[in-house]
This record gives sequence, structure tokens and C-alpha cells, in this order.
Amino acid sequence: MEKKTPLAVWLVGFVLLSLYVHLLPRLFDAGKIALWLGYWAGFFVLAFLVSRYLLKLQGIASLGLERHRGWLQNLGVGFLIGFSVYALKYWSFYKFGKFEVAGLHDLSFILPMLAQALLAMFFSSILNDITIRGYWFACFKRRQLLTWYVFTATLLYALDDIWNAGFDPSNVVFSALLGASFAYTVLKTGSIWMSLGLHWGGNMMYRVMYGFDGNGVWQLENVQEGPLYEYISLLVTALMLPAVYFALKATHRPRQHVQVEEGRLA
Repeated sequence: MEKKTPLAVWLVGFVLLSLYVHLLPRLFDAGKIALWLGYWAGFFVLAFLVSRYLLKLQGIASLGLERHRGWLQNLGVGFLIGFSVYALKYWSFYKFGKFEVAGLHDLSFILPMLAQALLAMFFSSILNDITIRGYWFACFKRRQLLTWYVFTATLLYALDDIWNAGFDPSNVVFSALLGASFAYTVLKTGSIWMSLGLHWGGNMMYRVMYGFDGNGVWQLENVQEGPLYEYISLLVTALMLPAVYFALKATHRPRQHVQVEEGRLA
């Protein structure tokens, strides 16, 4: 049996991926599509190098990207749940007077924006899912510490979100609710596909509402802020965990996992 990769090496790889994800976009113009494509491609190259040569794994598939039977279904189911939960949240906002809808934006604006959102939200979601959930699932599985996986992945996701949103107690709770749902699906399926679907679907619905500059599909007016809407957001988001629980119970069939040692199949 090969010697396990030290935890310190896993931490180094995690820091490398996290710094790439969070710091590199700050160095170029957000409107340059070619730079974003290069950034996304570069991440997968880095993830492969880290997984194969630093961690001595089989490659990037070892970080939760194994295309097992039903992976595409998991992705689709996750997308529908994530999109639907966020849609319910924004519908609740509307019913409780957070904003008024004046009409639709022009199709000439809506269609390109949605196409851009589908691509951008997919990659922003998968980079996060690989770095946090897939990466640490691989680590915890090899160390037989999966009992602690959901808690750790949830905590890391909540802390990671501070990079983007800053520290706010309500946002930390919101991120923890999302993170628990995401991590639970990884634990139950052994891959990040359903988590990716949840993440991608929720982010996509966010862009439907707010686009990239505050302008989504609908023209919103008289937008209100207040604690009421934070509570609504948390309550609706909390529904994602039971939703994925019942979805997994209905669709998921336990599969045999091949036991993996560091760097080779057992």
C-alpha cells in the first residue's frame, strides 16, 4: 500500500486552486470574454496538475468529476431544484413587496444575456464545486473521515463566500444552508454533479432576475430592502435540503464504489 499524501500537501493544493479562482479575475477586465475562456481553461489545467502530480491521484476525475451511471441525470435534477428554489424565493419577494415589475426588457437584451449567463454560471459553479466539495471529498474519502465531510465542506463554502460578499451574519447563514445541501448530495452520490446542478441552477435564476448589472429579464422598480426579505431568503433556501433529500431518495440507487488508494486502484 502506498503512503498517504500528507494533509499539508492537500492544504497546499487547496490554497493554489483557491488563489487561482479568487485572485486571477481581479487582474483582467471582466468584459473580456477571451480572458474568461482562458481563465476557465487554465483552472482545469491547474486542477489536473495538482490532482495528478501533487496529490498523486488519477487525474481531475478524482476530484468529484467521475462520470458514473446517472451523472447527467444528477446534473439535470440538481439544476431544476436549484433553479426552482431560487424562483420560489424571488416569487416570495414579489408577493411581499420587495419590488414591482414594470415589464420585460427587449429580447435583443434578454437572449444574449441569458446565453452569457448559462456559460458563465456553469463555469463559476463548477470551479467552486471542484475546489471545495470535490477536492475535500477526495481527501476525506481516502482518510475515511466522511463523517466530517458535510460539516467541513459547509464551513469552507461559507468562509469562501466571504471572498465575494464580505462578512455578514445573514449571508454566512445563507451560504451555510446552500453549502449543506451541496455537500449532502456529494456525500450521497460520490460526485459533484448534483451539487453542480444545484449551484448552476440557482445562479442562473439569479441572473434571470438581476442579470450582470442589475438588469435581468424583468424591469424591476421600487426595490425595497429590509430584514423581512433576509428571513424570507433564509426560509426558502432552507427548503433546498429536504428537496434534494427526497429527490435522491426517488432517483438515486447506491452504486458500488471502487476502493482507491493514493495514486492507484486497489
